[in-house]
Amino acid sequence: MAAYLLDTNIISAILKRNEDGARLNDKIKSILKANDDILFCPVVFYEIIRGLYHKKADKQLAFFERIAGCFEWRDLTKNTWDTGARLWAECRMKGTPTGDGGDGIDKDVLIAAQAKEHNAVVITRNERHFQHFGVLYEIW
Repeated sequence: MAAYLLDTNIISAILKRNEDGARLNDKIKSILKANDDILFCPVVFYEIIRGLYHKKADKQLAFFERIAGCFEWRDLTKNTWDTGARLWAECRMKGTPTGDGGDGIDKDVLIAAQAKEHNAVVITRNERHFQHFGVLYEIW
């Protein structure tokens, strides 16, 4: 059984409910039909939900809550935080980007750390955010 972890940009695209979002939604449905797991990272939840609250996007919020119920919530553990800190330090020593959004939270590092912890493939639209962390990822 495979495990996948969706990046924020994938869920954002699905929430747009256009042709591209429908295609992504179909790909996710095929993963679920194969009995593979889609893990829900609290960092991704936070990024999505704060934007929806800010925009007062009630319809998108309701849709998000429906699709989020199909994913397996995984809390960030002490191991996740430790792995994230190690990934961040290794990248900084090499001079490679860490995904720091400038708000003091290295969201992509934490997503990558959680993917490592659960042997999950990160599904993203931005290779640059994950190529330095030694995680498996797919570009959708």
